[in-house]
Amino acid sequence: MFLVSDVFAMIRDIRAASRVVNAWGAALNLPQLVGGVVFAGRLEGQLVLATVIVTLLIAAQIHKRSPFSRLTGLCHLPWLVLAPWLFFRLQSADGDAPFRVWGYYVVATMAISLAFDAFDVVRHVKGAKKFAWRA
Repeated sequence: MFLVSDVFAMIRDIRAASRVVNAWGAALNLPQLVGGVVFAGRLEGQLVLATVIVTLLIAAQIHKRSPFSRLTGLCHLPWLVLAPWLFFRLQSADGDAPFRVWGYYVVATMAISLAFDAFDVVRHVKGAKKFAWRA
C-alpha cells in the first residue's frame, strides 16, 4: 500500500511545484491508464496498463529518494521497447478507430516523453541534477 501512497505523494508534489508539468503528467498518464482499462481485452491495452503502473511506481520511488531529480524519467525505459512495438502493432491492427487513436496517442506522447527524458539525463550528467521549477 505504501507504494501507491508514494505515487500520490509524488503527484501532490508535482501539482504544487508546476502546473505545466502537472498538465503534461496528466496528459501522458491518464489516457494510458483509462485506455489500458478500456482496451484490457487486447494485448496492447494490457501491456500499456501494466507498463504505466510500473513506471509510476518506479518514478514515485525515485522521487521519494531524490525529489524532482532529472533521473525520474529513467522510469520510462520500458517504453523504449514498448512504444515501437505498439507503433508497429497499430500499423497492422484490425479494429476500431478509438483503439487506433488511443494507441497512436500513447505512442506519440511517449516518444515526446522519451525525448525529454534523454535530454534530462544528459543535463543530469552535466550537473543539473534537479529541475529548475522544483519546489
